[in-house]
Amino acid sequence: MNVNIEKRALQYINSLPEKDRRLIKTHLLKLEDPHTAPDVELLKNGHCRMHIAHSYTAFFDVAPGGSINILAVMTIEEAHKRYKRFGR
Repeated sequence: MNVNIEKRALQYINSLPEKDRRLIKTHLLKLEDPHTAPDVELLKNGHCRMHIAHSYTAFFDVAPGGSINILAVMTIEEAHKRYKRFGR
């Protein structure tokens, strides 16, 4: 499957230290097969969430054609404050 990252999410990732960038990108690449990707949860409104190393959370959708669209990446603390936006 194809993994696409929204511009704002990519800007956020690229603003992080190299170690965190590498960690996040490694986890996001695992979404090429979302059925075997670790720590993925389907939320109520159809969005999905992936926890990344107890530090970050990625929100994404699976498009009808099968591609993965990364909507946002943020720290777990930020995600707890913003869950309502993604249907928690």
